[in-house]
This record gives sequence, C-alpha cells and structure tokens, in this order.
Amino acid sequence: MTSLNKGIPCLVCGEQLTIRLAKGRKSQKTFLMLICSRDGRHFRGFVNDREYVDGVLSRLEGHAPSAEAAADLVDGTTPSRRSKTNLERGS
Repeated sequence: MTSLNKGIPCLVCGEQLTIRLAKGRKSQKTFLMLICSRDGRHFRGFVNDREYVDGVLSRLEGHAPSAEAAADLVDGTTPSRRSKTNLERGS
C-alpha cells in the first residue's frame, strides 16, 4: 500500500495523483476520485467502497476543504487542466 505522503504516481507521466471528493450523478453518494495532477486525461480512478470512503472522510473531517470547493484533498489545489472527455452515458 502506498502512503499518501509519498503519493501515487500517474501511470502515464509519473506525476503524483491527487484525491478529490466527488458525488454520483444519480445516487448522490460520495466517493473518492484519483486524478492525474498534470492532465486529467492521463488517469482517473474512483474508490466507491463505502467503508473505506467513510473512514477517509472521518479522518479528514475538519481538516479538508468542503466538497463544493473543487480543491484537492492532498494539497488544496486543482489540476492545471480539466479533461475534455465526455463521460455522459446515453440513456
């Protein structure tokens, strides 16, 4: 298991991945998103395990920016470029 202090490297460029809070479109459940800090198109992964997500949120409670602020949980910044990938699924 990799420590967040060391960071998790992007599979494409090797930059540290950042962790953000996100919500499901339909379920509105909170989950964690790991995204490349250099370019969001390189890597984007999601952690949906309720027990793990709740544990992370409880540890960060009072120490992290709000979910509405698009800030990163690791260093308080947002990636420099947003992905232009359309992830919407057809109905």
